[in-house]
Amino acid sequence: MADGEPGGRIAEAVRAFQRGSAAERERAFQLLYQTYFRAMQRFFARRGLSADDALDLTQETFLGIYKGLETYEHRERFEAWLYRVAQTTYLKWRRRAATAKRSGVEVSRDAMDNPETIASTPGRQLGGLLGKERRKALRAAVEELPEQMRDCLTLRLYHDLAYREIAVVKKISVETVKAHLFRARKRLQERLTDFVWGDSDV
Repeated sequence: MADGEPGGRIAEAVRAFQRGSAAERERAFQLLYQTYFRAMQRFFARRGLSADDALDLTQETFLGIYKGLETYEHRERFEAWLYRVAQTTYLKWRRRAATAKRSGVEVSRDAMDNPETIASTPGRQLGGLLGKERRKALRAAVEELPEQMRDCLTLRLYHDLAYREIAVVKKISVETVKAHLFRARKRLQERLTDFVWGDSDV
């Protein structure tokens, strides 16, 4: 994360990209790339991607940023917009991976004989712990939460965003994020009395 990077410098780089010549656009984008490249790599690495996949998705994210900068509106915080591009890139990658799996064998015979294989596969850990009905009950309970609380919980549980990343996306303080997650956890515990929460779930 570019915590030490003056916001004014980033905003000016974006403006220079939007109004400048080809050379100015290249310089401006280079600054954005150098400033946020490591943060984007960490964003994907925290989701369990290999170093190669994290690098590929980082590059894909910056391609999306380059294409989208023309229409970026400055009334929105740039980092919030940046993380939404990254999140969109990640979700598209997940959908592509799911489609590729569906086009082949859903679950191999070996996986059926060795459930540890399924349990160790990213994206299947939650499914291995919760039955279909319990997952359905959880989704229904989450849908009933107030919008801000539901968004924070969804970003935390299903997209694995850190508190600070959620705060950036939602344009609220980290303490507000924590408060929403604490209240959401309490509500879900009351609704789903048999649902076991780990200390790090939210």
